Amino acid sequence: MPAEPNAYETRWDALCAALDAHPAIEVSYRINGGIDATVTDADSAWTALAGTTGAPAPAGLADRFHRFRELGRQWGVEKSGVHGEFFLTHLAAAQPQGYESWIDSWTDQARFSSSELRIIDEHPVTGTGGFAGIRPAPGRGEPELWWSTIQYADWRLDIGYREYMDALMLTRGAFHWQFLFTAAPLASEEFDRVRAHLERMLDALPALFPEDDFGPLRQRFEERLR
Repeated sequence: MPAEPNAYETRWDALCAALDAHPAIEVSYRINGGIDATVTDADSAWTALAGTTGAPAPAGLADRFHRFRELGRQWGVEKSGVHGEFFLTHLAAAQPQGYESWIDSWTDQARFSSSELRIIDEHPVTGTGGFAGIRPAPGRGEPELWWSTIQYADWRLDIGYREYMDALMLTRGAFHWQFLFTAAPLASEEFDRVRAHLERMLDALPALFPEDDFGPLRQRFEERLR
């Protein structure tokens, strides 16, 4: 018998259904892997991810706890040139990327192995190589969130797990939204393409989803260009 979704999972199911039914959006790929009933609660899921590190769980985890084996959508709006993808995996099943690389920590001039990041969101269908990883590190307080890309390197996010999941739900995974929460130089020539994507996103999403407030994202974008 399938597991009953919790309140947060129900919100994601509703979001996916709304994307599928939206007259202006073409959903080109749907991934519905169901709920993993063996994962019983947020604490046990975090323990499975953190292992023996003793790293504390992220703030607000219980309110953003899901058990999706995999849940994803790839979508686009050709008229506005806005596209996106999200692919969720529950924390107990989150794994590092399939090969090891080294990431600059940005804070202490040290590097750490990509194996320390557990992937919670990625783009397997589009194949951008981008993924969001959570880093359970003991003694560091709130676990770090990182946005890893092939073209634009790796960037630490200035938000935690709860805020990441909220922004992902708001943007529906529109490409490059994560850069709004990094120190990436969005006004530079190197990020011209990213900046253009973000501008289109911020123009299109309020019209597509008028029930949501995108003002804070617009403000964040403008601040990042200064």
